[in-house]
Amino acid sequence: MDKTSVHNARKMFHLAGFIVCMTLLYNGILPVFKDKSTEAVSKEYRDFERGTFDVILLGSSVMMNDVYPLQLYDEYGISAYNLGSGNQRLPMTYYLVEETLKEQDPKLVVIDVLTCWDNNAMCSDGITHFVTDAMRFPEKAELIFDIIPREKQMDFFFEMGTYHTRWESLSQKDFEKAPAGRLGTYGAKVWYGGKPIETLGEITTQKEELPEIPEKYLRETIELCQENNTEVLLTLMPINYSGTADRIRWQGYWNKIQDIADEYDINYLNFMYRYDEVGIDITCDLDDMDGGLHLNAHGAEKLTAYLGRYITENYELEDVREDPSYDFMREDLETFQGYKTELALKSTTSLSDYLDLLTNYRSDRYTIFVSVKDIQGYALTQDIIEKMINLGYEGGGILLDKQYHSFIGMIHGAKVVEMYGDDEALFYDGEINKRKFYLSSRTLEHGNLSEIKIGAKDYSVNKRGL
Repeated sequence: MDKTSVHNARKMFHLAGFIVCMTLLYNGILPVFKDKSTEAVSKEYRDFERGTFDVILLGSSVMMNDVYPLQLYDEYGISAYNLGSGNQRLPMTYYLVEETLKEQDPKLVVIDVLTCWDNNAMCSDGITHFVTDAMRFPEKAELIFDIIPREKQMDFFFEMGTYHTRWESLSQKDFEKAPAGRLGTYGAKVWYGGKPIETLGEITTQKEELPEIPEKYLRETIELCQENNTEVLLTLMPINYSGTADRIRWQGYWNKIQDIADEYDINYLNFMYRYDEVGIDITCDLDDMDGGLHLNAHGAEKLTAYLGRYITENYELEDVREDPSYDFMREDLETFQGYKTELALKSTTSLSDYLDLLTNYRSDRYTIFVSVKDIQGYALTQDIIEKMINLGYEGGGILLDKQYHSFIGMIHGAKVVEMYGDDEALFYDGEINKRKFYLSSRTLEHGNLSEIKIGAKDYSVNKRGL
């Protein structure tokens, strides 16, 4: 080989090395810069092998909020994953289905049709990124070329162009694989907010022809599934169907879906007419955003139970609870239940309800600390004291006194610590799982303070009473 050939080979080697390094750098940095929205398609889906899930759930945020795959596993043995995302339009759903048929080969695809009113192929750029950022090629390219205007396509192929300006706002959360609100949920979103709704308003049975674009993609999605021997179930999730003037008008579209389902001989669960069957309570099961657009966790648990029962009665699926290869779902279920517990505790403002949650979910996974500031008895009732005793603080009856009593309590597994004082200060410290803690309870004349420190952080609300 002459010197020129050697020189050219070295240049090619250096160029190839540069391309590899830049590719690795790009793929390493981009996930940090991407928006970790809790409304996006869950990327944890990529962690599972082909053929893991028999059921794939798709649709807008109503699907994401209303159906818990791990509850389907727990109660019915269904292996499912939720690919719902905020404002997901039916054209986007089509390409997600195309991808999941190849990657998972599900037996059943469940598609919510809430957004069948929208005659736009895509929503805003940000909402479209909720879907495209989670997709792989070639389906990602097909979606981009099909529904995204040409002048915007490069930002969806090379996402750094969209996200590079976020460098100033990066936080620790950006270095995590998934947003905390969706981590370990198999794509579902869980929350416990709620707002009473007085009435659902009038429900019409009239039908109206769907706009061209959503009907086209819905039909193509159904046909694609049937070509691949995958069954399709359409849903319209429970919402406040008369919450806005638009929703009243859209009822005609949602009713028209039944004709399409009949044409393809598939099932359609239109929950406009099944509220009572599910047991949805409009005073506490709907969220406090957008006029009751989503179910909160209380409502979602009811809906998931109903859907799971319907699926097992109408489709032939394996109960994977009997399959040792699915034991990982049992472990994931325990984590998911713990996550729901933590969310429920954070959203609870009633001490009585809080004690109920602590009692129901008490396990070795949690340590419970309690401390008193100032005086305790005026805010307590016999019901609360009984719940404290039931939780494990057997001497709690003394706290009902309308006298100053300091108190420190700790429950860790089978270990229960109860320290009761009179008008004085109490202190207790220790270490659990290599994390140090320090508790203090001080009445009015002895410091007027409650401390529950884990590490360097004080978690006590430090208000008068318990």
